[in-house]
Amino acid sequence: MQAGTGNTSIKIDGVLWIKASGKWLAHAGYDEILVPVSLAEMRRRIEQNADPAGQSAISGVKTPGTSVETAMHSVLPHRVVLHVHSVNTIAWAVRQDGHAELAPRLEGIDWQWIPYVPSGLPLARAVEAAVARSPGTRVLVLANHGLVVCAEDCEQAEELLREVELRVAIVPRPAPEPDWQVLNRLAETTGWRVSSGIAVHSLGTDAVSGQIVSNGILYPCQAIFLTTKARIFSPSAPAADTVVDQPFVIIEGAGVLIREKPNPTETATLAGLAQVLQRIPESAPLQYLTGDQVRDLLCADVYHYRELVEDNGSGKSSFPKLRSHPSELFLPAKTLRF
Repeated sequence: MQAGTGNTSIKIDGVLWIKASGKWLAHAGYDEILVPVSLAEMRRRIEQNADPAGQSAISGVKTPGTSVETAMHSVLPHRVVLHVHSVNTIAWAVRQDGHAELAPRLEGIDWQWIPYVPSGLPLARAVEAAVARSPGTRVLVLANHGLVVCAEDCEQAEELLREVELRVAIVPRPAPEPDWQVLNRLAETTGWRVSSGIAVHSLGTDAVSGQIVSNGILYPCQAIFLTTKARIFSPSAPAADTVVDQPFVIIEGAGVLIREKPNPTETATLAGLAQVLQRIPESAPLQYLTGDQVRDLLCADVYHYRELVEDNGSGKSSFPKLRSHPSELFLPAKTLRF
């Protein structure tokens, strides 16, 4: 996962424990990240064509809302669901021939390919239909999005995720060394700074990566947390020409400059994007998101979600400490009100 992307859930005694919107799974060791909600209520809302995302655990108490993918987790019958944005899977999921290429690699695993649909109810409907067609499905590859693995306990889910990742792993293409002299010169005369992430500079030093990223948006987080259009400049460009409102700019043949004060979300998402692109061969036929799909992503709700992710990336915790022990953080499911 990168930043606050990806989500996990477990169903226990009629309660769906699901990642809170905007929370970082990487912070699970020290922050409360799961919200308990009534599974029956979530499914009732879906039947009424109401997206259950954003539900709080306790009525009248300010707590983070449930993940944008609450509907998908609710309709899946499996007890444990892991949804990740792994760079290997995304590198396959953005290809027009991704389904065909993955078929031999995932042979023997009950899996399905889900063509791109927006998160929320549309994705939940597509997943529900796929599982209805093939009830044994345990793995879903979401085109232009990510990976879902399902199991009956946490150990099985982790093992399955590891197995899939091993099968779809791609050796990244090596990239030339950044031109530090050019990058430092531009950083000294502009408001930009040189990225400390070595892999990120492949966007500028690797011609294939640069061409791919300049052609459009491959997956939602690229547009939500970075930019809808990557800006590429010549190393000889005047400093004034590089002044744009972007999280990063690509210096052709040299590397990448980032804004003076990047937030952790931008840093993580940019690193993930660079790793995805290094796993896509030049000859791969790619499926970019359409202009309408990108515009649909950038709605008011998405900007609120981005703020949540950025706040949580800065180390802020929005969960109230209601009890002295994590297991008592929330009231039992039967007391939940919506």
